[in-house]
Amino acid sequence: MGNQMPKHSRAGGADLTGLRLRLRPGFLLSYSLAGLVGVGLVAFAVSRILSDQIRSSQLTNATASANLLASSAYGPRLSGSGQLKITQLRALDQATIAAKRAAGLVGVGIWDNGSQILYATDHRLIGKTIVRPAEVESAVAGQTSTVVGSGKQSPIAPTAGKQIDIAVPIYDRSGTKVIAVAEIALPYAPVAQAISDQTKRIDYILFGAALVFYAALWPRLLRASRAIRTQSDPEKQALLRELENGIKRDELLLHYQPTIDLNEGRVVGVEALLRWQHPKRGLLAPSEFLPTLTDGDLNGRLTLHVVAMALRDCGEWRDRGIDAAVNVNLSVANVIDDALPEQIGKLLATFGIPPAALGLDVTETAIVADPEKAAAMLDALHRMGVRIAIDDFGTGYSSLAVLRDLPITALKIDREFVVGLRQRPRDEAIVRSTIRLAHELEIKVVAEGVEDHKTVSELVALECDMAQGYYFSPPLPLADLVAWFEAPIVAGGAVAKPAANGTGPTTTIVL
Repeated sequence: MGNQMPKHSRAGGADLTGLRLRLRPGFLLSYSLAGLVGVGLVAFAVSRILSDQIRSSQLTNATASANLLASSAYGPRLSGSGQLKITQLRALDQATIAAKRAAGLVGVGIWDNGSQILYATDHRLIGKTIVRPAEVESAVAGQTSTVVGSGKQSPIAPTAGKQIDIAVPIYDRSGTKVIAVAEIALPYAPVAQAISDQTKRIDYILFGAALVFYAALWPRLLRASRAIRTQSDPEKQALLRELENGIKRDELLLHYQPTIDLNEGRVVGVEALLRWQHPKRGLLAPSEFLPTLTDGDLNGRLTLHVVAMALRDCGEWRDRGIDAAVNVNLSVANVIDDALPEQIGKLLATFGIPPAALGLDVTETAIVADPEKAAAMLDALHRMGVRIAIDDFGTGYSSLAVLRDLPITALKIDREFVVGLRQRPRDEAIVRSTIRLAHELEIKVVAEGVEDHKTVSELVALECDMAQGYYFSPPLPLADLVAWFEAPIVAGGAVAKPAANGTGPTTTIVL
């Protein structure tokens, strides 16, 4: 509405984070770094666990392959009677060559029950007596044994790299007596590659999950960071102290914007908009000081101060016979304040204003902050007779649930949709549907941001109940508002002289 302040900048209307902690300015960076380190540690731990499982699985497969090779290729070619014949050695060589091609075999050694080598890939070892490795000793006792280590430790296949040594017992035809042990050396590189490939995939998944998590969390972190910077900013801290003193020194004042009943052309209420007459900086709009207000206690005191000023001024124009209600905006902190209904009840009694003359505007965003508390608090106000309106309707996240669950008497269609009413068909459809839905629920509709007569005509055609905006009047100080009540100027021109109702003037606007 022209130069009117945005809704989030109005009295008690700042969209605050509700943050109570006094944290240092580097919170966002520290939290992000800590989160990344935490994700890194989790990824590392998961990778290690999975790599151990993959390694164990690969070694189990290698051991099974070695058992199969020993029982099918080497065992049947042994006679169990000491030295092997040339034909046996050739058959073993052929089996070894085939295994090298299929499984990348490094080397094979077959030991008798003593320490003599019956067969080896390196034929120079055949017939020699060599101290048996520990894994071969286990296999002589009937236990298949798998060892991963440096190839230099194996006399069968001495290589520079890491390898897997598997000692497999070979039984006689009855399957009860160990007649030899096959020591089979396999390369470790394929196992290491499998571990690397699979753990990399896990790392990528964890990294992707972390990015999704931070993308979802980032808006909250950003809001928290801004609130913390506000808390630690010396200039803003000084401004908050001045605001607290300004409340005590009565430096705050209200401007009022009329709300017009489109059916009767009558002023039915006004919306209170906060201003601060700063002793040094002059008249400040809400956007210049409310966004810094993160202290819940000060926020509550400010709201009660604003309500008290609005009720005091309302009493003045009611004494003049002007039957217009007043609406005040509530913030997130106000909506979840259990003590607010009782405090407002005391203020109504103090100024002698009937509850129905007071309206409280809340946004859907404020309600979403804590739906249960908000519902309880608003219900208590409704039972007192105070009117509850949803402000900026259509820009929140739970519009239908709000209309269904809360004691709403009016909703205000955000100016974003009203301004585009005649230019954008979708805006017109949204406004028309909203009005129809609200009327079905017996809820009044207020169109915000009305700036020309054609928009008024369109709203009347859509059966909108009320409207406010610069077309009717900008926000006015109390004295100017009272003068406007008595001689309204709409769209730069005077309208019909107010009609008397016996108790005082009733402002009537020709639509």
